[in-house]
Amino acid sequence: MRQLSGPARLYLVHTALLTFGLAVSSLFFNLLLVELGYDRRALALPVVGELSLLGLLNSLPVLVAALSSLPLWWLVSRVGPRPALVAGALLHAASLLGAALWPAPATMLAAVALGGPASVLFQVSAAPFMMRHSGPDERDLLFSLSAGLNIGVAGLGSLVGGFLPGLASELFGLTPQTAAAYRATFLVAAAVAALAAIPLMLNVERRTQQEDDAAASTGGAPVNLRYVLRSALYAVRFMVSPLLISCGAALLIPFLNIYFRQRFGAPDAALGAIFAAIGVATGAATLLAPLLSRRLGKMASVVLTQGLAIPCLLLLGLAPSLWLAGAVALLRGALMNMAAPLYDAYAMERSPEAARPIVIGLINGAFSAGYIVGPNISAQVQQSYGFAPLFVATACFYACAALANYLIFLRPGAAR
Repeated sequence: MRQLSGPARLYLVHTALLTFGLAVSSLFFNLLLVELGYDRRALALPVVGELSLLGLLNSLPVLVAALSSLPLWWLVSRVGPRPALVAGALLHAASLLGAALWPAPATMLAAVALGGPASVLFQVSAAPFMMRHSGPDERDLLFSLSAGLNIGVAGLGSLVGGFLPGLASELFGLTPQTAAAYRATFLVAAAVAALAAIPLMLNVERRTQQEDDAAASTGGAPVNLRYVLRSALYAVRFMVSPLLISCGAALLIPFLNIYFRQRFGAPDAALGAIFAAIGVATGAATLLAPLLSRRLGKMASVVLTQGLAIPCLLLLGLAPSLWLAGAVALLRGALMNMAAPLYDAYAMERSPEAARPIVIGLINGAFSAGYIVGPNISAQVQQSYGFAPLFVATACFYACAALANYLIFLRPGAAR
């Protein structure tokens, strides 16, 4: 940590607070929707017909994120990554506050939609901010620390969050495992997300020679449309694997809490403990990614860990008990996510600074794209067939993603 710059340390505090708040809310988001009856309600839309509110509320932030991506990329190119990170944290806080205070369908949809642009602002700003405030020697460390801290803090948020509905029930006389108890938890999450803006408000960025070079390369002006298109074409090869992963993950991962609740009857505290353990294990594994990268290389490490995660995913669907399922989920999460920061660093190192918000934005957009339709498909499959087909489909998408990374980046001649 001592070799990191002051802005880099403040960024780590920012992302830890934001991740904690989002982890608390995400643990109970779908359970809140179920308690509100949204898994049994549908919304009729022109052209597409009726959609389950459970699926729609999971898909809407991603759809809004996709629609707002281009103007937000342009905005970040003008104001820089630090103000964008601050704005993203405040938007996340507003989204969580709205979901807590106004749970009616229309207001819930509006509140949830704010999470889309909030996520885009973070996604397109975090990696450029880290690149700006790190040198080649500490870059892998900073990216891995950021990812590991995010995942570990997410686990801590899940652990603490698992007790918050029960605490709210005792303090305010609420019935446990009800919408009211979960809404109280969302208020806590909103407050923590708002606090995440403070560390970066303390950080006054100074212009560096790297920034001067980047400004000169783009004429000192915001990135124009031609540059955006060139950067987008360059980023296509980095988008294939994330797109496949998102198509698989969107079918299953957001609903693991429902899976544990329906199959094993897991209480809130047990869910918090399971997801906390997954977060801590994944965060610890992420810190090992630089060591693995030094032995195998960045992309070889990504392909290896993704491939090993696939059998764990299938075993998760076959586990006969809650704690065995939790242990397998822990191993799957650690393997699937430990090398993710290496993927981002690999892409950023091969992109000019002015193009980095666009490239990382497209990569994260690909990671999210499956969530536009995946949760709606998943909600229908869950009602008709249960979770078994979802485990198989997700494993197939993950296998295709690992194969795509090998073919694009590792096979002989791929570098050319």
